[in-house]
Amino acid sequence: MEKPIRQFIKGSFIICLVYMAGYLIAPIEVRYISSLTSNPTLIGATYAIGALFFALLSVWLGRQSDRFGRNRFIVLGCVLGIVYPLLYASTYNVFQYMGVKFIWAFSAVATSPIFMAYLQDILKHIKNKGHYIGMLYAVQSILGALSHLIGGYLSDRFGLSAPYFAMSIIFLLATVIAIREIGLKPTSKPKTTEKKRSILFGLRYILKKPELKFYFVQNTAFSINWGIKIMLWPLIIFSMAQSDIITGSIFATMGIAAFFILLFSGKLVDRLGPFIPAQISMFILGLSGIFLAFTGNIYIFWLFAALFAVGEAIHGPAQGVILTEHIESKYRGELLGLDAVFDNIFAMISPFAAGLLLNFWEPQSILLIYISLFWISLAICHIIYKTRINN
Repeated sequence: MEKPIRQFIKGSFIICLVYMAGYLIAPIEVRYISSLTSNPTLIGATYAIGALFFALLSVWLGRQSDRFGRNRFIVLGCVLGIVYPLLYASTYNVFQYMGVKFIWAFSAVATSPIFMAYLQDILKHIKNKGHYIGMLYAVQSILGALSHLIGGYLSDRFGLSAPYFAMSIIFLLATVIAIREIGLKPTSKPKTTEKKRSILFGLRYILKKPELKFYFVQNTAFSINWGIKIMLWPLIIFSMAQSDIITGSIFATMGIAAFFILLFSGKLVDRLGPFIPAQISMFILGLSGIFLAFTGNIYIFWLFAALFAVGEAIHGPAQGVILTEHIESKYRGELLGLDAVFDNIFAMISPFAAGLLLNFWEPQSILLIYISLFWISLAICHIIYKTRINN
């Protein structure tokens, strides 16, 4: 086995542990915050402050990882992952919880965009990039579903604080492995002579490369729809089925479908290149979304929700390969940090806008507006591909 593949597998194992740890509190965090305050505005503000801290730190920390190497940031992020769940579980009021969000944001940046930059640096030297990215996402999808179940079980069995303690333990394991396999020694010398980059450097970098313009347009449509899925879809499903169990079953079906497709979608990306599968994913998402927006039959909705998950499963490896191949390693941390900022902005704005529209329209009508973004992005990206990339 080649060294880069071994490095990628070890790094993937660590990031999967981090991913699993993060999802342990997903089912219960809002309930824990609700135990600290009954004010819904403060509950929403807690999440908003976390997203703001994440956005403020992403580009700066990503740029520092480009300069000093990524391994120290990853290890520090894992160490903070041991600490912040314990601090969460020790808070006595919502304002203390908000304060801990800063530590969470530092850890999240280091163990998400910076860690992915580390893995993409390794993937640069591996031939079948899509295959390995697909396998990583497949494992993460299964571990995410498992973590939801474990987190809910621990909370029911031992109380709301239990998932936080379990999260800290998993981060401890990830830290030990990261120190051993990634290490603390700088991976590169600080670039003290490098020309200082402007705050808009990352955006200009994206706009100069047609491949990254392609990525940005598609990812915008995807992120906006991702942001409203957990808000609009349950409302639509419950209006048809009058059952929360059906809602959970549909999302579980999507997770299973995504897992199996991810086992093969990476190979498709390797065979065809990332741009054609990326456009196929947008077509599948747009087509299935139309049926989701118009059907009044729960079983038809269920079927096309599974098809929607197929589109998502093709999207991930395709976009991952585009980023790996078309971002220079010396800028990768900053660019992935910027990408994470946009994802967070869309995740905040999208449900807020949907909430406003719910005052005037039904959920499925609003969903159709969001789904139309897939078709718009498909048209724009097809033009970029034909005129700037394929030539």
